[in-house]
Amino acid sequence: MGHADPFVSTAALELRGVGKSFGGTAAVSGVDLQVRAGEVVAVIGENGAGKSTLMKIISGVHAADEGELLLDGRATRFRGIREAEAAGIVLVPQELHIAPNLSIAENMFMGMLPARFGFVDQAKLHAAAMERLAFFGVEADPLAPVRELSPSAQRLVTIAAALSKAAARILILDEPTASLTHGEAVHLFERMRQIRAQKVGCIYITHRLDEIALVADRVVVMRNGRVVANFDSAQGPISEMVRAMIGRDPEPPEERPPVPPSVPVLSVRKLSVRESFGAQRCRVNEVSLELRQGEILGLFGLVGAGRTELAKAVFGAWRGNIDGEIHIGGRAGRVRSPREAISLGLGMLTEDRKQTGLVEGHSVSHNISAASIRDVSGPLLINERQETSRNQALIERLDLRPPRLDAKVEAFSGGNQQKVLLARWIATKPRVLIVDEPTYGVDIGARYEIYRLLREIAAEGSGVLMISSDMNEILEESDRILVMYKGRITGEFDRRASRQQLMAAATGETFQ
Repeated sequence: MGHADPFVSTAALELRGVGKSFGGTAAVSGVDLQVRAGEVVAVIGENGAGKSTLMKIISGVHAADEGELLLDGRATRFRGIREAEAAGIVLVPQELHIAPNLSIAENMFMGMLPARFGFVDQAKLHAAAMERLAFFGVEADPLAPVRELSPSAQRLVTIAAALSKAAARILILDEPTASLTHGEAVHLFERMRQIRAQKVGCIYITHRLDEIALVADRVVVMRNGRVVANFDSAQGPISEMVRAMIGRDPEPPEERPPVPPSVPVLSVRKLSVRESFGAQRCRVNEVSLELRQGEILGLFGLVGAGRTELAKAVFGAWRGNIDGEIHIGGRAGRVRSPREAISLGLGMLTEDRKQTGLVEGHSVSHNISAASIRDVSGPLLINERQETSRNQALIERLDLRPPRLDAKVEAFSGGNQQKVLLARWIATKPRVLIVDEPTYGVDIGARYEIYRLLREIAAEGSGVLMISSDMNEILEESDRILVMYKGRITGEFDRRASRQQLMAAATGETFQ
């Protein structure tokens, strides 16, 4: 897929000098971009570079302040996302918008439900949803509530629904693999090759630079709202792409000495986690592990392996049945609620910051203080001066951009939102910090900043349990690695482990 096919010729979509400002600040400025039929164009850049704003202009969410958009050479202006979809432009955003209490099928075909005699044709809806789910290998009941799916399965369902739109001519995928396993991502790339052969153009936004060569024909780099580089081949050196993204040479990773033997801050013994309904399906089966003071313990596995269920059980957030022993800082006994977990010195950065992390509509300061407000409160009132001083020091430490405590948290990029959530848990001074997919949807610059922060937290004496489906992240940032498969620990490795060893353990195979 690295080279354009002979049929790729004139641009199906073209942007000329497109710009957009919010409150006097330019989010996108003077952008030129072309996407030809059957071509995949990767658009990369740091968080805040203007990528998502540009995609929202193309898909009708925002109207451009300047410049023009052309479809097949004709100037076009959309008054909303429905007009853009009618013209064949389909956006799958980074942050999924789902109705959790509606069924999987209803979410997939929202706005275009098949009808019969004025009612939804359930049989036709079920059959259509089954076809799309099978297309992506998602095993689920289309009539089940979509909330029962994992975040990665929800993303696959959303992408499958978008790909199935008969009129799709330009498909925009914003961080489509951010919560997918390697196998799921490969499956997505195969499906993209199929639609590419149907002459559908694609704009592909990603922070995972290693996958660009697998899926894209060309690469466009944005920085500070502008296009700063074009690569005619996706096979170009990643180092040059990174240099264009951040405007300088990237800093080499720090060499870290091995963590010396230390006392456990978290011990789990024969922990089993089951659902609270139906046949009580076992999600975690007699897992034992130790997390040591000053250690980053990586927990790797494919989606459905039981990693998140294990973390929720330890943090007191699992609503089903739990058996086994949990010791925190030498204290025995299972945690009954997240509030109790926080009081015992646990923190948990969840994998879905939008649904279970951020308090949208509130300020950065409110979001930071959400788990530690008692630490800056007197007998009756919050000590606002103490709260502001503490939170200001935290956002300076985390290099939040812009460094404003009063700004609404949803106004920030994904990487900066993740920093706010990390600041929330740093404020609690945790003994144990669990981070589930800590760099989900985060650009390369913010990613290294988050790694630095996690190492600082460990160096200060905490234990960090890092759950990730990013194998590079696990290998490069963990002091020790555990692998889960079907609810069990199937391997323990040091940081010198190979990718083949981790994948073998994650699929239940024995690596020779």
